[in-house]
Amino acid sequence: MRVENSVPEDLIVDIFAKLPVKSLIRFMCLSKSCYQAISDPQFFRLHLHHSNQSNKQFVLQISGGPLTLQSLSFCHHQLLREPVTLDQPILLLSDWRWEMVGSCNGVLCFTTSPQSIHYLGILNPSIKKLKLVLFPNLEYSFYPSIGLYRSLDETYISTEIGFGFDSRTSEFKIVIIFREFDSERWRQVQVYSLRKNSWKVLSNVPNSLYYMYEPQVVVNGAFYWFVNSVISDCLSILMFDFTEETFKEIKMPDCFDEDLGEFVRLGEVKGKLSLLLLVYLDEDSSAGDSLEMWMMEDSGWVRQFVVNRSQLYGPTCLAMNDEVMLLSTYSNVGHILSCDLKTLEFTDHEIEEQRPRALTYTPSLALLGEEN
Repeated sequence: MRVENSVPEDLIVDIFAKLPVKSLIRFMCLSKSCYQAISDPQFFRLHLHHSNQSNKQFVLQISGGPLTLQSLSFCHHQLLREPVTLDQPILLLSDWRWEMVGSCNGVLCFTTSPQSIHYLGILNPSIKKLKLVLFPNLEYSFYPSIGLYRSLDETYISTEIGFGFDSRTSEFKIVIIFREFDSERWRQVQVYSLRKNSWKVLSNVPNSLYYMYEPQVVVNGAFYWFVNSVISDCLSILMFDFTEETFKEIKMPDCFDEDLGEFVRLGEVKGKLSLLLLVYLDEDSSAGDSLEMWMMEDSGWVRQFVVNRSQLYGPTCLAMNDEVMLLSTYSNVGHILSCDLKTLEFTDHEIEEQRPRALTYTPSLALLGEEN
């Protein structure tokens, strides 16, 4: 980038990398050199790195009516501002019913099924860029009222969808698992490449049969599900690596005992896979009594903390920097609980929505050069 006042280019790029997305979009109109610098893929990665450190937010999907997204920002356990409703492309404001799949590098993935057509939406709320993706062509009939496909042999087929990022090719990808609704047998796995704008069938898929559970999580571009093997009847975690396009099964911590009635959730803490265990000491209680958090290190699962915390009902695990955010519901009101990983102190933030879906979100320039 050339400038008349001879300010070093690397200094200008470093300053730009710390600016909000809306400011950068305006600066792209200043000159050709600014446009080239901001639209450069290397600048996207630099800006994303800064955003992950200082501007991580949470996106809530509000239930009922058209798709409504609210953004919340926290810092040192304090809500920086009231929830802000994000403006979205007009298609998302239609009467289509959208459901969040995942969030990665500032991009949200949704699924929707108006009439008999099944779409996926890839959305960057920061720049209001939306790309619609049709499900792959299949010899199945789709029934939106029940959310299932039916094959030519009249077998009902369900789908599991994952969303992530291929760091080698710097592109977003989607994986869909088509499995028989009754037997859990996998019929087919397909991967969508945003760069190629096409689907392909994978041949290297697991032989095991899995029951698959929500919610899932994206960590460093890979997608993770809770699964239960039909053969061994053991709970584990299934990862899909979008770079290698392969599956890998991860065992639960050795201390995990399903018979204790533990409630489990996946999360992402400091760029690592995390596991939240809510232990029920009273079998008749619907609220947890003890909360544990584990993180996946190179050596395996490492327990981070154990705290006594009552009145947590099915919390969703979210994380940013040195705090863990737990989205929960009690007393018929939604709550976000912030836990300081250093002091293990909790701060409670009440929100209006009872049961919103929530994902971590980092404003970014992703999809800037993509066509709709």
